[in-house]
Order: sequence, then C-alpha cells, then structure tokens
Amino acid sequence: MIGDKIRKIRQQKGLTLNEIANGTNLTASYISQIERNITEPSISSLRKIASILNVPIYIFFSDDDKEKFFIKAEERTKMKLPKSNILYEFLTPMPGEVDWDIKFLSVYFEINPNSSASEDFFIHKADEAIIILEGNMELILGEKSYLLKKGDSMYIKENTPHKMINNGNTMVKGIFTLSPSIY
Repeated sequence: MIGDKIRKIRQQKGLTLNEIANGTNLTASYISQIERNITEPSISSLRKIASILNVPIYIFFSDDDKEKFFIKAEERTKMKLPKSNILYEFLTPMPGEVDWDIKFLSVYFEINPNSSASEDFFIHKADEAIIILEGNMELILGEKSYLLKKGDSMYIKENTPHKMINNGNTMVKGIFTLSPSIY
C-alpha cells in the first residue's frame, strides 16, 4: 500500500510527521491518515511528499523485490494514480530496482480521450523527450501550446512547466524519457 511505503521511507530517513508536514504544507494529521491507508493522497500531495523524502514518486507504486534487465510487455511496472486520466508503463528499470546507476527513465503512457494527464503542470529536475505513437496531444510549455500528432516529438528542458492534454475522442499513446532518471 502507498501509505506503508511512505511511512517506511520516512522512518528510514529519520523524519517525523511534522517535518514532512512543514516541508509539504500538508498537515501532520493528513500525512498520518495517508500512512495508515485511511485516505488516498492526490497526485499533488504525493509529489510534495516524494520531494521532501527525496525519492521518485513511482517508488510508492513499485514492487519492492524486482530486479529487471529484460522487461516483457506484460510484466512492465504499471502505474495509474488515483483520480488520474493517464496510465504509465515503465519501459526501463527504475532506480532502486537494480544495483547499477540508472541514467534515464523511459515510460510508455496513455491519456484517456478528452482529458488532461494532470490538473497541475509537471515541473521536474530532468530533461524530457516525448514522442507520440498514436493520437493527437496538446502540450503546453509554460505559456505556449503545441499540437503533437502521431510521430511528432518534443524536447523539454528541466524545470519547464508542462502539461499534456488529450482534446480528442481517441486515446493518446506515447513514450517519454527523463534524464536523469527521476519521476
């Protein structure tokens, strides 16, 4: 469960609920409810908690004991966040899953028709490349909007606010790669 993983990582790092609360602008009570699996956190709350714990967000969704070199399509780690319109499938091993330094992370994604990948803009300390495999997707970079069609790609510099939107009636499918391998 997500809460169990958050508690385990917080305790391993020697942090208190109040320290996490102060760093995230969430209440200690809310974080406690998450850790006890009483409430499901929003993606925004998970991002804040992951940032304070200095771990990639997907660690909360991954299996603990897998070591991956060759990843079969049906065995990919999948992640669908609560109340989210996007499915992620990890194409590369994730940091912590293998005993070598992962230099980049590649992720297959699907965005439901007529929906956004996230309510908030994504901002992260990694460069990102996106390629669209199927469908059309609006990509907002800061103040500018781009329409990406099948085969189109975009390079996004680290710390650039961006948002992926599927305004169409068909599923958008694509791949993004992050370097360094954060999420």
